[in-house]
Amino acid sequence: MHLSFCAIAVSTITLIVSSTLAPAAEVRVLSVGSTQIAAKAIATEFEKQTGHKVIFTIRPPFNIDKELAQRTFDAVILSVPAMDNHDEAGDLVPMSRVALARVGVGVVVKEGGPVPDVSTPDKLKAAVLAARSLTYTDPATPNTSGAIAGAALANLGILDEIKDKTRHASLAVGGELLAKGEVELAFFNLSEIPKGVTVAGALPGPLQGYTVYEAAVLSKGSTDQAATAFVKYLASAPVAAYWEAAKLEPATTYMPTRASR
Repeated sequence: MHLSFCAIAVSTITLIVSSTLAPAAEVRVLSVGSTQIAAKAIATEFEKQTGHKVIFTIRPPFNIDKELAQRTFDAVILSVPAMDNHDEAGDLVPMSRVALARVGVGVVVKEGGPVPDVSTPDKLKAAVLAARSLTYTDPATPNTSGAIAGAALANLGILDEIKDKTRHASLAVGGELLAKGEVELAFFNLSEIPKGVTVAGALPGPLQGYTVYEAAVLSKGSTDQAATAFVKYLASAPVAAYWEAAKLEPATTYMPTRASR
């Protein structure tokens, strides 16, 4: 195991033991939706071990800043570019950032319908060109499934060709369009697959991109041991299986150069 993750594991155990000796606390966490399944399952384990309560507020990436301006939270889970912005603005407790996981993008079709082969760039290109319509989120939002999908289609050289049959929509709207058959093909984060659809496959290797998520303690919230312990616990090796079960790749497997900063 990478040395930095060994350090996290040791410090996490120390913090959890210390926090169990303190009065029960509430840890208020603001998170994007892609990480919520794993984060909530990990929080349940944390609560069992410490007696603390973790309270989540889930918002789409474009609403995170508004929520932070209106309410007080103890910790935040965001993608890396957004986390960088908050770090530079002084919103985070220094050295509290930890790498959690990353997620790739999948090609999705309506459940029960034909499932195209998208295992290679050429096959993906053929499937997209054959589709009557497709959707993905706004590619102008960086480090999202829409940006990754847009880059993949650009690399295939077909953005102009499919322009008229492409609809940019939020995950909720895009999932509903696909499930109802109003669009034929979509691109979603593999950790956020809506009901009523089927994953044809992940973007083929040369075209795949990842949204990388981190957690940090917020400087305007509670900086006591409970908040710090939970953030560390989210990144610890013992909870990697929860990230994997939610279709995210835990940071312990792809060895980021910095696990905390």
